[in-house]
Order: sequence, then structure tokens, then C-alpha cells
Amino acid sequence: MINVYKELVYHDARTFAEIEALILSITDSDEKLVSHNRVPAWVGKAKIHLLANWNKHVSLDDLAEVCGVHKVTISKYFSKYLGSTVRMYQRKIRIIRAIELIKLEKYSLTEVAFLCGFADQSHFTRFFRQTVGCLPKQLPKA
Repeated sequence: MINVYKELVYHDARTFAEIEALILSITDSDEKLVSHNRVPAWVGKAKIHLLANWNKHVSLDDLAEVCGVHKVTISKYFSKYLGSTVRMYQRKIRIIRAIELIKLEKYSLTEVAFLCGFADQSHFTRFFRQTVGCLPKQLPKA
């Protein structure tokens, strides 16, 4: 969390990529990740689809169809390759995008929450604080 905050304070051209890497590296469990040198092709397809549809609801059925594997396979092995469940991975991507929108200072926090696919601002704020370590309104200004 401290590393995410440092990246927010020292804003430069690489900041988004570094924040993305830090947030996506936060794992939900104590399970060790599988070695990345033998990652199945469906994992890459899943990541690309989730990143492209970051503000939409993507069900396991949708993801299974895109990846060409059964939804149970995705549910069982996704976290072993990417460190979190599909739903948590989606939320992390949404938080990364929310940081971008907040930095623009064009939208209210309620608008950011809805643009990023959260049900309401309360849910967004709670998850943001858990992920980043501060409230959205406490982000350093650009």
C-alpha cells in the first residue's frame, strides 16, 4: 500500500503502469502463484478480455466462451496464475481506472464509481480504501 501511495505522490509518465503492477500484484490468498513460464493461453485471453471490458460485468460464462475453456477451469485456476479471483481481478482493474479518472478532476466520486462499474459510491470507497490504503478524496493532486 505504501508503494502505491508513493507512486501517486511522485506522478510521472510511468506512474500508471507502476500503479497497475502494484495493485494487480496484491494477492487475495496465501497460495503461491504458478510459475509464469508455462501459463496456458486462456489466461492471456482472459486478461485481455477483462482489461478491454473493465467497466462492464463479465461473467464466468462470458469469459469461458472467449477463452475456449470451461468456466470451472477458469474459476479453479485463475487465481493460481494471476493471484486473485476473477471478480477481485476485475475490481483491481476498476480501481486503477478510477485513479486515472480521479486524477483528471473532471468527475465527482459518485460519477467515478458509476463509470467504473461499482454499484454505489459507498461500495467504491470501501474497496478503494482496502486496495490503495487511503480514501479516494485523499489521493494526491496531479
